[in-house]
Amino acid sequence: MSATLVLGAPAPVHAQPPLQPIAFEDVTPEGLLKARAELAFDHLHSDYFRWESISKVNFEPFPGDAIGRCINALTLLSRALHREASPSLLEIFARSAELHNRDGYLGPILPESRANEDTLAGHNGYFCGLCEYARWTKDPRALATLRAMSANLFVPCRNSIALYRRDSDEALQVNWHLSGGDIGQLFLLLDGITRTYALAPSPELKAAIETMIERYRALDLVGLGAQTHAMLSASTGILRWHELEHRPDDLAFAESLYKQYRDLAMTETYENYNWFNRPEWTEACAVIDSFILAVNLWRTTGKPAYLEDAHLILFNGLLPGQTRDGGFGTGPCVGANGICRTKGHAEAPFCCSMRGGEGLARAIQYGYFLSSDAATLAFYTDSTAVLRFSDGTCTVRQKTGYPHSGTVRLEFMANEAAGEKRLCFFVPSWVVADSFRVMVNGTPIKPRREGAFAEISVVPATGMVVELAFDQAAGPRPALNVARSPDAVRHFRGPLLLGSEVEDGSEPRTPLLDILDPARGSGGEPFVFFPKSGVSSNATTAQVADDRARLAQLFRHDTPADKLPPDVASILDELKIDRAKVICGLQWDEPQQVQQVILQWPDDGSMPAADAVLLQWSESGTVRTASAPGIIGNGRQWVYRVGQDGRAGTLSSLVVSLRGRDGKPGRLAMPSVQVPGTGW
Repeated sequence: MSATLVLGAPAPVHAQPPLQPIAFEDVTPEGLLKARAELAFDHLHSDYFRWESISKVNFEPFPGDAIGRCINALTLLSRALHREASPSLLEIFARSAELHNRDGYLGPILPESRANEDTLAGHNGYFCGLCEYARWTKDPRALATLRAMSANLFVPCRNSIALYRRDSDEALQVNWHLSGGDIGQLFLLLDGITRTYALAPSPELKAAIETMIERYRALDLVGLGAQTHAMLSASTGILRWHELEHRPDDLAFAESLYKQYRDLAMTETYENYNWFNRPEWTEACAVIDSFILAVNLWRTTGKPAYLEDAHLILFNGLLPGQTRDGGFGTGPCVGANGICRTKGHAEAPFCCSMRGGEGLARAIQYGYFLSSDAATLAFYTDSTAVLRFSDGTCTVRQKTGYPHSGTVRLEFMANEAAGEKRLCFFVPSWVVADSFRVMVNGTPIKPRREGAFAEISVVPATGMVVELAFDQAAGPRPALNVARSPDAVRHFRGPLLLGSEVEDGSEPRTPLLDILDPARGSGGEPFVFFPKSGVSSNATTAQVADDRARLAQLFRHDTPADKLPPDVASILDELKIDRAKVICGLQWDEPQQVQQVILQWPDDGSMPAADAVLLQWSESGTVRTASAPGIIGNGRQWVYRVGQDGRAGTLSSLVVSLRGRDGKPGRLAMPSVQVPGTGW
């Protein structure tokens, strides 16, 4: 259901210049995100993550990786949860300097070329962790280490990076030590080194970063079977570089990388393939990367499709990927090779559990984005926040039922701002049309719509209450990648992908978020719903977001002749359909690109056999007839494929009719017709 990504489309006015997320210190989480972050924080203080252990984890092959990831996770979770730096964090930071070589980086001194992919990639975690620690504590030792590492490790490898994986005599002379399995993980460094540049810029560092970006631009990541975690981290670094240096090509490159990942390596549960072309397992590191990247692509471009993806990743990939002890890890690639089941993940403490710390901290931070006199609620989460406007601050407390229900209550606990403020609320495509309602102090207010946002203007006052209410569409949606999973139909309620603990699906559906919730989940093996699993539907009256049927003129078998839309007779003639056999039809003013048509027969009425019904349309003068429908639910929901080979069909009209002499339409219940658009 997520909106179609359109590269190069103009950003909405409200997103120019890019919005900035609220400071960690200005938001206090409550509810779901607080519970998950505390679980992760406590887990990262267990013995595995203390200095005597974490200093040895993967140190020889990847010096700095585990140490830096742990510093990064503990720093950001401490900020998000408003904790002081723990003794464990302080010890890891202080004692990591004991492992520095004479040039100020970790591990043995490298050759002059510095052409060792494992060592360079391992230091990305250390760069990231020290950057976040320096931002928070202002400790000059962290900044000094960042300067030494960038000058003595990264800058000297600029020429070698330009020759990475090149087939030339010059490249052979560099003698790159390449990683064995994780192709392209060198470019993890773009995340850490662009964070470093923002704190400690230099002309030499800038030149090395831009050389790395240009080399990455030339690589065939799909052909190489590159690691997607590295690609997504690199994309985040490239996007950050665009924001720092304002090079338009970098924004376009980051968008194209995300699209490549989404099209070719994202699972049906919004997780990842560990490598392009190899759906062997998911890796929470990459899922978290994709969440952070999607949010910042939205923040930078204003395109709501990215923010919708971020919601779907958060609630179906990131949060369900947390293990019961608070860690993160790996799991199966749902949807690839016909797999339709997902299990609880197996922890990978050496990488994913620590990366999860940043994912949860960013999810807390990303609830609010600010400009001078506007606050944007990009996610709905229980929290208390200080909104710093140009003329003063407001303190607000948010309580919400989202993602399970569409209720949000925003109470102004204190106010020092004087002027009018804009409040902008995200309205994703799964919000049922015309159901979004706003009240201020109990009085209904009609919001302005700016793209995917509803906006109101208020003069804040202590005690003011702003309430939102909206309905969320429920029911089947097609595969994220129809070409890869052509028969898949997933079931959603709002942004929540539904599963069940039983294989036949006869029990009520439960969101993956709840089944796998470390605090509340029951620990079963949930199922993502495909037609072949023979499940029942609890969405017989569900509305479908992006339903193109709402844009059409409808005619039925009992529509009086003088009430028929224009040209119906010519449509029936073109399709060679006897009007006496027509059940219903739709007609659009403009051609619609769609991949499926869904008939929902009411439970309390008679219906024909599926093979007694024709669904037909004309496409470029050629009459098309849909093949037999996939039937789900209790047999009353029929899903017809209109698109072919992953491409959408072009419909200006469609007609549902009976074959031959198989009864009369008047004896049948009237089905509802849903036409999901390609933005699903």
